[in-house]
Amino acid sequence: TRYLLFFLLFRVSTMAEKKYATLSVAAEMSNAHEEQGAVATAEPITATGLDNENASEGRFLEVVAPADLPEDYSFEVDVEGRCLMVTVPAGGAKAGRVMSVPFPEEWTAVPTVTAPVGRWRDGLCECFRHGVCHALLCNAIYCPLIAVGQIMQRLKLTWLANEGPTARTSTTFRTIFWITISYYIARFVLSISFTANTINNTITWVSNPENKGKLPPQSQSGSLMHLLRLILPLAFAIFGIVIVTKTRNYIRTKYQIPESSCHGCEDCCCAFWCTCCAVAQMGRHTADYDTYAATCCTETGQPGHVPSVMDRENRRNRASSGNIV
Repeated sequence: TRYLLFFLLFRVSTMAEKKYATLSVAAEMSNAHEEQGAVATAEPITATGLDNENASEGRFLEVVAPADLPEDYSFEVDVEGRCLMVTVPAGGAKAGRVMSVPFPEEWTAVPTVTAPVGRWRDGLCECFRHGVCHALLCNAIYCPLIAVGQIMQRLKLTWLANEGPTARTSTTFRTIFWITISYYIARFVLSISFTANTINNTITWVSNPENKGKLPPQSQSGSLMHLLRLILPLAFAIFGIVIVTKTRNYIRTKYQIPESSCHGCEDCCCAFWCTCCAVAQMGRHTADYDTYAATCCTETGQPGHVPSVMDRENRRNRASSGNIV
C-alpha cells in the first residue's frame, strides 16, 4: 500500500510539473504575442539552404522562437499570408534562436486583407458599388461617426485618429460609439427641457391679464438651453470633420495616395463637403467587401473572423525590422 501511494504521489507531482511548465510556456507566448503580434512569422527555405542532413528531407521553415519553448510545443506562425501550426523540434528552442521545422505538404491558407498602394480602391462617388443597402453605406449616411470609428479601429488608431499603443487603440470604436450616444441623448434632453420651459413660460405669461396681446419674453434658463442647443451640434460636427480629415490623411500617407484636387486641403474639403462619400470611400479602401460581408454593429464593420487590414502589414514590418523572421 505504501509503495502504491508513493507511486501515485510521484505521478501526480510529475503531471503537476508538466502542467506548470505548459502554463509557463503559454504565459511566455502570451507576453511574446503582446510584444510581437498575435502570430509569429516564418520563412520557407529550400533544401539547398540547409545542411546535408536536412537537405534530404525537402523544404523547411526557418522560425525565430518568440519565447523559451520546450520540445513538442505547438504554436502558430504566418507563412506568406497563411497560418500554420508548427511543433518545436527535439531539444526545445531558446527565445530569439532560429529553428528549422519540416514544411508540411498540405496546409490551410488564411485569407488576408490588403489595401491598394498609390491609389484609392475606387472613386469618391462610388458609394453604391456594393448596393444601396450595404452596411457601410448605411452607417456612412445615417451614423458617419460610427463608420469612422470602425475604420479607425481597423487602422489601429486612437479615438482622436492618432497612432497609439494597443491599450488605447483597442477601445477606439467603443469610445466613438459612446460619444455618439451621449451626443444624441444630450440633444434629446435639451430639446425636451427647452420645449417644457417654453410651454411653462407661455402659460404663465398668458394667464396674466396684463400681458394680453403681448408676446412672452424668453426666460434666462430658456436662453441658456437654446444656446446649448446651438453649440452642441456645432461642436459635434467640428469633431466629426476633424477626425474624418485626420483619418483620410493617415490613409493617404500610409498608402502613398496623392491628392487629385484641392491640393493641400483635399482631405479637409472632402470631410466638410462630402462627409458621407469620404467615409464610405475610406471604408471600402480598408476592407475587401468583394470577399467579406459588412456589418453595422461590430467594432470593425465586419464579422469578427475577418482579418484586419493592418495585421499582415504589421507582421511584415516586424519581419523587415528584424524582430521576427
